[in-house]
Amino acid sequence: MSHETNDSWWAKLTRPVLEFPLDLVMVGIAVALAAFPLYQSEIHGTPLAVALGLPVALFAPGYAVVSLLFPGTGPSHRSAQSFPSRLRREGITVGERLALSFGVSLSLLPLFGLALALAGFSFTLFTVLFGLVSLTLVTTVFAAIRRLTLPADDRFSISIRGGLSRLSTALFDSETGTDVALNLVLALSVVVALSAVGYAFVAPQDGEQFSRLSLLTQTEDGEFVAENYPESFTPGETQPVYVSVTNHEEERVEYTVVAELQRVEQRPGGSARILEQQELERFDQRVSAGESWRTQHDIAPTMAGDNLRVVYLLYKGDPPTDPTINNADEHAYIWITVGTNGTE
Repeated sequence: MSHETNDSWWAKLTRPVLEFPLDLVMVGIAVALAAFPLYQSEIHGTPLAVALGLPVALFAPGYAVVSLLFPGTGPSHRSAQSFPSRLRREGITVGERLALSFGVSLSLLPLFGLALALAGFSFTLFTVLFGLVSLTLVTTVFAAIRRLTLPADDRFSISIRGGLSRLSTALFDSETGTDVALNLVLALSVVVALSAVGYAFVAPQDGEQFSRLSLLTQTEDGEFVAENYPESFTPGETQPVYVSVTNHEEERVEYTVVAELQRVEQRPGGSARILEQQELERFDQRVSAGESWRTQHDIAPTMAGDNLRVVYLLYKGDPPTDPTINNADEHAYIWITVGTNGTE
């Protein structure tokens, strides 16, 4: 008698775990495990990124949404109902569920791009992945809850053996060898097409990766503009300039800005020769993908005369021993004149 009570107690305790949809658990775990390496800059553009990014971008979000919409089991082979009536009463088949999962996932990508644009976020790999992973995990939880509200016999469930059997039947149980060949070619075409789209999504777009260096001043209204730079200085005078760096590298970058004062000799044809130079200051900051960083630099000239320019050299990481315009990732400068003996 006590043995039956223990069995009943154990069954009640483990039933929620055993009845939780295994397919949704696996989708949620797979997406969570794939998200971490995809966020690492070292993985971008590698075959591993493609292998992890394809299911995250092209299957998992759609599968979660379809599972939420259709929690019930598919129809039996004996069902002779029309598709709309069958859909309302019994749900969809495994094949229809998988096909819809790919279709819904593909349709979500442009919607995410539009949503990011309307929200003011940059369309980067990080933001899109974060949105897709968040949508998948949240939708998976609600899909599991909705499925558990159905009677056990009406819930959709996946059997690995049964799924492979259905796939084998669909591909190879055809009347002629030509039908089998056409089915294989069609399946291969779908895989290639999805792989191409997935690679375009997870591989870095080199043409869109750059860092932007800007020099700004502040108006009386507090607005930052790329004009009205300081031009004339008296000995000992300082005037502010704001250095702005925008990260479009699709990854977090450690930036260093080197500010130098240079005396320049202008040559025919527009070229210039540096006669004298002195480093004024250095700034460093880690900037996340899609973010901007701005800092104030109070220019305090250490030379006098004209043909002087303040040059800002931007480097990703540590600058070289001899920073120059030629070895900088980006550069910007302004021309100034410093008076002598109280004159300009």
